[in-house]
Order: sequence, then C-alpha cells, then structure tokens
Amino acid sequence: MAAPAFLSANWAIRCFPTSDYRSTVKTVRSSATALGIALLIAAPTIALAALEPELPPLPVIALETFPPDARTAIEAALVEARRNPRDAGATGALGITLHAWEQWEAAHLAYQRAQVLAPTTADWHYLDGLILQRLKRPAEAAAAFQQALNVMPALLSARARMAEALFDAGDLDASSRAYEALVTEPAAAPVGELGLARIAARQGRHADAVTHFERAIVLFPQFGEAYYGLAQSLRALDRRDEARAALEQHRAYGTRWPAITDPLSARVSSVRDDSRAHLLRGLRLAEAGDVAGAIEAHEAALARNPSLAQAHANLISLYGRVGQSAKAEQHYKAVLALGYNVDEAHYNYGVLLSSQQRWSEAAAAYRLAVAANPLHAQARNNLGQLLEGDRKLDEALDQYRQAVAANPQFRLARYNLGRMLLAARRFDDAIAEFEQLREPRDAEAPRYWYGLAVAQVQAGRRDEGLALAREARRLAEAFGQHELTAAIDRDIASLK
Repeated sequence: MAAPAFLSANWAIRCFPTSDYRSTVKTVRSSATALGIALLIAAPTIALAALEPELPPLPVIALETFPPDARTAIEAALVEARRNPRDAGATGALGITLHAWEQWEAAHLAYQRAQVLAPTTADWHYLDGLILQRLKRPAEAAAAFQQALNVMPALLSARARMAEALFDAGDLDASSRAYEALVTEPAAAPVGELGLARIAARQGRHADAVTHFERAIVLFPQFGEAYYGLAQSLRALDRRDEARAALEQHRAYGTRWPAITDPLSARVSSVRDDSRAHLLRGLRLAEAGDVAGAIEAHEAALARNPSLAQAHANLISLYGRVGQSAKAEQHYKAVLALGYNVDEAHYNYGVLLSSQQRWSEAAAAYRLAVAANPLHAQARNNLGQLLEGDRKLDEALDQYRQAVAANPQFRLARYNLGRMLLAARRFDDAIAEFEQLREPRDAEAPRYWYGLAVAQVQAGRRDEGLALAREARRLAEAFGQHELTAAIDRDIASLK
C-alpha cells in the first residue's frame, strides 16, 4: 500500500541514525503495515465524522419575559431538550412549543438542530418550512418543504406549501409546475387553481387568471381569497360590475380556505392550552360544522378564563343549535354581567328565541342589540322581519333601510328592502335595489332575480320582466331549487 511504502522510505531515515537503519526499516515496515490496517479499519468512521454537520446549539430563551402560560409550557419543553441533548424528538418538541407560542426565530433554531439529529424525518423539515414562511424567507422555505418531500413524497400539505413558497420567492415557472400537479389531486385542486390564477395575474394574463379563479370557486364556492383575486383581475379587464360582485363575495366569505389535511401543523395548534387558543380552535370547529367540538373548545377556553365574554356570546348560539336552551341562557346572562360583547349576546339570544317562536321576546332582544350597537345590520334585518310579520310595514321598511346603510354588502337586507318598497308600490325604488343583486349568480341569486322580475312586471314592463323571470328559473333549476322553479313556472304561465 502507498502509505506504508512512503513511511518506510522517509520517516525511518529522518528519525533514526544510519547505523540503526536496517534494523529500523524492518521495525518500521512492520509498524507501518499495522498502521495501514488500522487506517483501513478506521476509514469509514473518519469519513462519517468529516461529513456530519455541526450540531446547532439549543436556542437561548429568556423565560422570564413570557406570560405564565407560555413560560410554563416552554420551560418544560426546554428542560426535556436539555436532559436529552441528542434526542431529535425532544428538540423537535421544543421547536413545536416555541412555534405554537409564535417564537419564530427560536423555533427555527430548534428545528434546525432536530434536522441534524434526524435528517430522514420529514416533520422537522416541514415545520421549519412553516417558520421560514413566517420569517418571510420563501426560498429557504421552499427548500425545507422539498427536503420534507424527499422523505415523504405523498405529503400533500408540503406540496401545496412548496408551490406557495416558490411563488413568493418569484420562481413562477417552478411554482406553476407545482400548482399544475396539485390540480390533479381532488383534495388540493382548488388551491392548485388559485395558484395558477395568481401566477397568470402576476404575469398580466388576466383573462387566464379569471378562468382559473372561477374554476377554484366552482370547486370550493366559499373560497374568499379566490373571490378577491377574481375581483382584481376583473377590474384589470375593466369588468367593473362583475369585479364589485366578486368583492362582495370576498367580504361575505372572508378567509375561508379549502382544507388540506395537515397533521404536522395540527401538532403545533394542539400544543397551546390557553384560553385564546381554545377560543380560536372552537371558532374553526364551528365553521367546519363540528358543533359539539366547538362547544367543548369554548368551554375549555372559559375554564381557563371565565371572563372571556366572546366565548360566552358564542356559546349562546352554539348551545341554541343543539337545543340546550338553559345553557344558552346561562351564557347570555354571563355576558350581560361582564358588560362586554352585549350587542352580539342580545342578537344571538334573539336568534335562539326566534327558533322557539317566542316572537315578541325575540324582537325585544333585537332592539336591545341595536340599542347597544346601531350598526348591527343582522339584528336590524331580523327585527324588520318580525315587524313585517306583525304587519308593521313602515317600521319594517325603516329597519331594512338601516340594515343596508350599516352594511351595503348584506344582500338579504337589501332584498328585504326591495320587497318592502315593492309592497309600497314604489316600483322604481324597488327595481333600483334588486338591480344591485344581479351578481354574483350563486345559490342566493335566483330569488333576487325573481324579485327583480316581479318588480318589472308590476311596473308595467312585462317583456323585460318575463325575460328576467326565465333567467331566474334557469338559475333556480341549476341550484336544485325545485319549489322556486315551480312557482316561477306558474307565474310565467299566468303572464302568457
């Protein structure tokens, strides 16, 4: 071997007198051979040590700066990570705890250490990607998500996040390929279409963007973000009426987003045990239709903070939905005693009383709601409906008008205002209100178009009214509204 030959030819000459050379060469040859074998045996260990990344330190955390709930949780995770310094699970759990309490930089350091300790575990790469997105470092986030996918290619949430991070980093070609792949996945198709729409819009291809935004909305009709993007592209195309209608839908649906199963992110959200975290979890569960889970989360929030008025106010509605009126009333009284969110409490209690057909008590609750907050559009609309039922049409008209003034995007209130104007034979005023309800053409639209058709016919514009009635019928049929379709058919027949 080369190494022993080199040693026998040079090292012995330098280190030993000439008189001892021959005996020394024999000794050195024997030693060198042994050294060569030792090097050969040790080679794999030496190579691995040279390639092993440096282990980042645990983050330095000033525990005294945190509120009690956060300090207790973070301190417990930090103690465990220090007790097991080479345990990726303990370090990763510290990262998750810091992540949950929104300590982005410290969580990033913990996740980096966990990645070195367990490079073939997708969790720490993926969760670090979420943190890097929070830190506005999209190129690094995309790389982290790619590392997670290298380990777990089927992790759909990582594919969606990586597409988003690539878009934010400005790599539109790579982002487009990632979003195109998502479109083929039923669970992620709405997000894929939204991503392709955003790319088209950024490139100035607004007609293509509109197509993708509309596909996203068809796949997920409550996609608030898609409506917002659609409004911007429609405005760029100078389709302003349609843009306004899309913006109204965005306001109606807000931040609703099609869910992609994300068990790793769920680990983060499950860590916090404070009242605010439970309240937010309850709101998400209520929006998803899990009323029992929402009640449990709200009650958990109150167990930690009994003075959380918002949780009490929400529970009035939640308990009302499951028919537990006594508990709903208990939380109604709790809000009144606290003196916060009383307008919402009165409104929710009014809805509960209406569901029990306790009309006069419900009207009183709605009046209390608008007394506490004159801009509470929903309370004014509901009060208007009760007044209309009592044949107090002028008062009902006034409540509907004030509801629309408080919230011009509240379509039901505007429709009710149009009906009252029509009942008062103020045809042109009614038509002006109904005209504002032509878009968007969603499941609510058929009755709005029908109201406009009736107003046009009663105003003496029979042909225009018939055309509108036929469009209302087409929409009703498209949305499976069979009773409305039959009613429109009868009215159309009577006008022929």
